[in-house]
Amino acid sequence: MKNFILPLLFVLFFILINGCDERPESPVKGSLVVYADESIFPIAKIQVDTFLVLYPDAKIDLIEVTAREGIAKIINDNAEIFISSREFNEEEHQAVIQNNLDIKTMKFCYDGIAAITSFETQLENIGFDQLKDLLSGKFSQVSTVVPGKNSGVYEYLSREVLNGNELKNSEILQSEKEIIETVRSDINKIGFVGFNLLNDSSQVRILNLGLRAQGGLKDSYLEPHPGYFVQRLYPLSRTCVIFLNEVNIGLASGFATFLTGNDGQKIVLDNNLGPAAVPVKVVQ
Repeated sequence: MKNFILPLLFVLFFILINGCDERPESPVKGSLVVYADESIFPIAKIQVDTFLVLYPDAKIDLIEVTAREGIAKIINDNAEIFISSREFNEEEHQAVIQNNLDIKTMKFCYDGIAAITSFETQLENIGFDQLKDLLSGKFSQVSTVVPGKNSGVYEYLSREVLNGNELKNSEILQSEKEIIETVRSDINKIGFVGFNLLNDSSQVRILNLGLRAQGGLKDSYLEPHPGYFVQRLYPLSRTCVIFLNEVNIGLASGFATFLTGNDGQKIVLDNNLGPAAVPVKVVQ
């Protein structure tokens, strides 16, 4: 009996020790919810899928939100990480200061806002001054379609194109995907969406945009391209960022490091966006 009890006790001790060997969350292990702006959700999905293959001890749930929703979650301490198509606006920045929040902001990629139309239109190019007139509501025969206020697209167009003024003669829709569907069937509308949503550009025509300042006698127009995003030549280029709100160094920090490291930035370039965190030569 004694010979039987000793091995049994050893086995129970071994199970107990291994059962308690739960290592704490690390930069490559644990569970995490990642929120991503709808403008750049496709690239965020690829990044998450790649990270999980490399680090199978990690579990990441990716949730698509608007820019305002994601930023609200970060500021209200309801999220550890948010991949955003815009930085804080003044109201949000003040909330961060007033609440003494320690939120890290990291550059993720350079993106662009695409102007899209139906394939039934004959339009291929639009000058930057025409673009401003369009967003100011000066063309009664053509209207614009944009996502709601506080979205990355709306705030950029208002701040960077109209010098802080509101858009006029614009139809506000709930999502950028809805904008693509609307523009496909209406030749009198020009929509504005994040370029990352247009990897399959067969649904709509992507317009070439005139430079903000024309240097020659003939107008120059550029298509959305990672090289033009990086050099800030494309007139609607913007910087997408990562907001990190993590107390300890855990999986959120590990994933953010991956996104901004060589592997994550290569994925950015492979998906027609401009790397913002590491120097990469972009062939145009």
